[in-house]
Amino acid sequence: MQPRLDQSAVKIQELESLRGMAALLVLFYHIPQWNNLLDIGIIKNSYLMVDLFFILSGFVIYTVYSPKIHSTNDLYRFQFLRFGRLYPVHLVFLSAFLLIEIAKYFAERKLGLSNVRASSFSVNTPQALIEQLFLLQAVLSNNAATFNSPAWSISVEFYTYFLFGLLVLVFKDRAVKIFVSLALISLFILTMNHTPESDNLLRCLAGFFIGCLTAQANRQNNSKPNRYFSITVLLFIILFLQVKSPQHLDILIYFLVPPLIFSIVRNRNGFLNKILNARILVWLGAISYSLYMSHSLVIWGVANIFKRVLQRPETLVDGVYVLQLTPLETAAACFTIITAVLLLSQMTYIWIEKPFRQKSRCIAFGRNDPPPSI
Repeated sequence: MQPRLDQSAVKIQELESLRGMAALLVLFYHIPQWNNLLDIGIIKNSYLMVDLFFILSGFVIYTVYSPKIHSTNDLYRFQFLRFGRLYPVHLVFLSAFLLIEIAKYFAERKLGLSNVRASSFSVNTPQALIEQLFLLQAVLSNNAATFNSPAWSISVEFYTYFLFGLLVLVFKDRAVKIFVSLALISLFILTMNHTPESDNLLRCLAGFFIGCLTAQANRQNNSKPNRYFSITVLLFIILFLQVKSPQHLDILIYFLVPPLIFSIVRNRNGFLNKILNARILVWLGAISYSLYMSHSLVIWGVANIFKRVLQRPETLVDGVYVLQLTPLETAAACFTIITAVLLLSQMTYIWIEKPFRQKSRCIAFGRNDPPPSI
């Protein structure tokens, strides 16, 4: 018989911890280069951790839901659960950035504020707001970086979920062949001439369906990698991020992450598994989605404190005004950002993310007590 990864195996803490570490790297990537202290290869290349998110999502979603989507009702339930997982937190931080735009508008009109880099609703336009509300900002659109910019990834992921569910419903076991085609076509286009707008969707399609194929390989494979294999792969990924030139060889991440996931899942006694089971990393994994969605707001707030309260100078770098801070100020700013993000993420997880996820499962399954969460 072919081994099947059951629900409890999907919810292994090591994968959650891995997601949490990746989210923390994305946070560092989005901190502007206020000082050469942040000029580190692994930080400059940590945008690739979003691709790790896509691959992880494909792995988990395929493992849990590919055997469960047999009817249109199953498909609707699946998509509603994804909506309940993503949208409440997205709406909270979209609302926060919308309030900032409204406050900027009144400051410009009523207080005569003029020392802003962009007037209210000039970048975060009404059209961008509508796209954000319908999670369309990164689906063949140029508004991916508006409002809470990290939300671009859940925009493409939400509709990739639906495509996945539809393909499983229509093609059943044959859907795997289509996943192979979608992954290969997406990777091919990413290596050719393309537009930045299409990159967003292609990165998600490539990563998600490669994750699905990794899960299928895991389902059909009895092998147990050496207990040091996963830590070796992780160290190689870290080295790759450190030495890689930005925007070059990005496609390699799609070939490095699958063996890492596979080895973590197949050998629960691996050396890396013990590290990832550390309590602080498990907690970081639990709040990883809230961390990912909240960090831009915190960075914006800290940057404005240094700019408007402490009156630190700015320099135009590649068409963007960047604060110029001393190493000590940069370290203090980073410490403040990390602390604030972790606190805000914990509150968001407890008050928004977890309750709405449980509520959506209650609605989807028509019961008072939610079934085990995925």
